[in-house]
Amino acid sequence: MKTALFIILSLLSINNNYCRKQPELIKASSQKWKGGIEAAGYGTYYELSLIPNSSSKILTFDKLWIGEKYFEIQAFQKGKKMPKNVFAKDQVISIRVNDATIPKRNHKANKRTAQEKQIDGQNPPKYEGKALLSYLLKGKRKYIEIKEFTVLDPLFYP
Repeated sequence: MKTALFIILSLLSINNNYCRKQPELIKASSQKWKGGIEAAGYGTYYELSLIPNSSSKILTFDKLWIGEKYFEIQAFQKGKKMPKNVFAKDQVISIRVNDATIPKRNHKANKRTAQEKQIDGQNPPKYEGKALLSYLLKGKRKYIEIKEFTVLDPLFYP
């Protein structure tokens, strides 16, 4: 009897681990920003907070489409100074994007990081929300649609 109960509980536990289909989106926010001088530019910060269903050993967040713009992304474990794209299962992680527009007069500031770089020619699957997050789980491509962003008060830098 104990053996049968143990087997049933083990099967339920294994089944429960595989039923969790995708990482849980906790928060999606956007925040417009503007530099104090024209050369500093302007833009919008986007931040997603998620709880992954797996560790970074088998789960990789790699792309984010916001409207028609495409960004290469990396996940960061919240509150820890960890290498990019390294996180554990069920710990809150953050994905940040800076959609910046910087006037061409300021050539040094116009160089953008890989995270901020918009890449042409990357077409997402059709989606109806405000954004689409792409990730690989055990080598299979999956998506999370972001319906809305919580709009935060704008930032004005001096």
